[in-house]
Amino acid sequence: MAWLRDIDIWFADHVFAYHHQTRRYAISLVRQAEEAEELVQEAYARLFALEDWASIANPHAFTLRIVRNLAIERFRRAEVVRLDRSAILHTLEVADQEPTPDVVAMDRSELRRVAQILEEMPPRMREAMVLRRIEGLPPAQVAERMKISVSTVETHLIKALRLLTQRLNRQEAQAKTERIPAWERKERLEQG
Repeated sequence: MAWLRDIDIWFADHVFAYHHQTRRYAISLVRQAEEAEELVQEAYARLFALEDWASIANPHAFTLRIVRNLAIERFRRAEVVRLDRSAILHTLEVADQEPTPDVVAMDRSELRRVAQILEEMPPRMREAMVLRRIEGLPPAQVAERMKISVSTVETHLIKALRLLTQRLNRQEAQAKTERIPAWERKERLEQG
């Protein structure tokens, strides 16, 4: 994981996580999948060129704004702009990016589950995870603080992420099973 830069991690967590939504938005603007993908990739390139990327308050909304501006630039440069596209671009605004109450509740629930799993981790693994992923320290500083090598930090992080993923997946599978009505569970047991 030493080959990942801070901007790469930020991009994966705060921008690329919304790739499908960003692509759908681009398609709604230009109506062609290939052209939409070009817009999205160009927006990503512009994000990587920013020096103050870490100070962006809402990276997803910022990315959508870049895509919209790029689409407007393309239509202005085009010799002929279809009237309906022009009208769409001027009336479309980026949707409100504030999460709805149900999303907030689900996120808080998942955060509690993650915190619980973190507490159950071995101490050194938890320490590496907190320092790197929560406090955002670079691997070298984590290694220095923990008085271990960078490769050991990476090993702790890999194991911690694997453990976190396994436990979250297990909890989700268990929750799905609990949501299945008792009669259906009994029927499945009898069949399988």
